Amino acid sequence: MNERSIPDAFLTALSMRDFARLATCLTPSAQARMLLPRGPEVRSGRDEIGRRIEGWFAAGSDFDVLETRHEMVGRRHHLSWRFRMRRNNQAPEIVEQVAFVDVAPDGISQIDLLCSGFLRDGEPAAVAAERAVVMCATVPFTSRLRVAR
Repeated sequence: MNERSIPDAFLTALSMRDFARLATCLTPSAQARMLLPRGPEVRSGRDEIGRRIEGWFAAGSDFDVLETRHEMVGRRHHLSWRFRMRRNNQAPEIVEQVAFVDVAPDGISQIDLLCSGFLRDGEPAAVAAERAVVMCATVPFTSRLRVAR
């Protein structure tokens, strides 16, 4: 695979919820930094990262891919995806994630991901925005900010 096709294969595997295939798009030593509604997480290695992503999407029913994107931003790949699904027989939810990834010859080596959280489909934007502000206020600023030295 070439550098452009690896992120496309990742998006295809994610959209199909083929998590074994998704993991093969990552290098064995891949690193993921994720800003999630509950706070930041760091995961290491293709298997750990793959299992984390699988945990979000594998059990959902009525799974619909609303959008996927892949664009270049300088040397980094900008990926995004938006899904609608039901979890635990609840009302449909929308989730969107945005990731900037670095690609090595053997796969994606670095993922920096931001997650919207799972929001009720049709929830007014003002409610979602208020929830996001509350979430950010509960995570210490020093945990959210990493200063380059």
